[in-house]
Amino acid sequence: MLFRSATLNDLPQLNRIEHNAFSGDKISARQMKRFINSDLDHLIVADENGTLAGYALILFHRGTRLARLYSIAVSPEFRGRNIAFKLVTQCENIAVEHGFITLRLEVRNDNIAAKNLYLKMGYKVLKTLVHYYDDLADGVRMHKRLDPPGPSVTLNLPLYIQTTDFTCGPSCLLMSFNAFEAVEHNRITELNIWREATTIFMTSGHGGCSARGLAIAAINRGFDVALYSQDEPTPFITSVRDTNKKAIIEMVHQDFKQQLTAKGVSIAQQNPTIEQICEWISAGFPVLIMVSTYRLDGKKSPHWIVLTGFNEHYFFFHDPYVEQIENSINSAFVPISKTDLLHMARYGKQKQIYCLIIRGKQKASS
Repeated sequence: MLFRSATLNDLPQLNRIEHNAFSGDKISARQMKRFINSDLDHLIVADENGTLAGYALILFHRGTRLARLYSIAVSPEFRGRNIAFKLVTQCENIAVEHGFITLRLEVRNDNIAAKNLYLKMGYKVLKTLVHYYDDLADGVRMHKRLDPPGPSVTLNLPLYIQTTDFTCGPSCLLMSFNAFEAVEHNRITELNIWREATTIFMTSGHGGCSARGLAIAAINRGFDVALYSQDEPTPFITSVRDTNKKAIIEMVHQDFKQQLTAKGVSIAQQNPTIEQICEWISAGFPVLIMVSTYRLDGKKSPHWIVLTGFNEHYFFFHDPYVEQIENSINSAFVPISKTDLLHMARYGKQKQIYCLIIRGKQKASS
């Protein structure tokens, strides 16, 4: 049996499965078509020689690490073949590949077979939903923390949550220092690093931190660094229209370059490879990478994360941005496929990668 993404050619069979599986709360034909065409959500089908045995629909929510198993159905003639289990497993794998680490679902409280399946697969009950369905039947909300399979190389770093909207870079830098010595997080230090590393302006509001600025902040605190960052264009400058602001960003960028030259830091004018990133993490070096938040919140904002591990197929990272502090556990060791990470890290029209490697403490001069 083949598990694949649904296509528009599957619509007639999908609508038939939906009609036969549910008496209420059905997905309409128009909705089913919209889910197939969605760039964000994922509709998976179980295909046996052209006949659909079932489907599962997973929804992704921008701005969170939460995915939702919205609907799953198996044709009556295919029941008893473990297809529902395989469809849920497919959904879990796809969620992890997209960087989502929690899968949530709702199931009828009187659907004992489905509830037992989810419990067997490691889902835990969150709450009972009174009169949740069209016929006023109760529902049960369940969820599961997802982890990629296989062993991983891991850096034991704390998770530090940024205390402002613009200090993701300093928070990542403070996290990374803990690979070599215990460094606590406090807001004054976070803001001091931002003041050293900021480009002054960005699209709107306060400026962000460039790779060169963060490198200087790390060196000033006694750490050895390596830097992968191209010079053209100047970071963040294309997002600003005002001529005077552009001039200031350029001036700050040139000053960062001169400071790094004076400190004897050479900069690789190229994008790092997956193999290089794995080698750095294996050596115990945290890797800070600037990513675009488009896949997270649809806004294409620059954002710093710190890589904390990898395995055969995935990188893991700490994300300093947390909307609600009670969900902070979902921002530690977040898995993402290696290819997806590099796509997220290609920022701006030139698709450049800004990468800072913290290689330990500087040797004291004799």
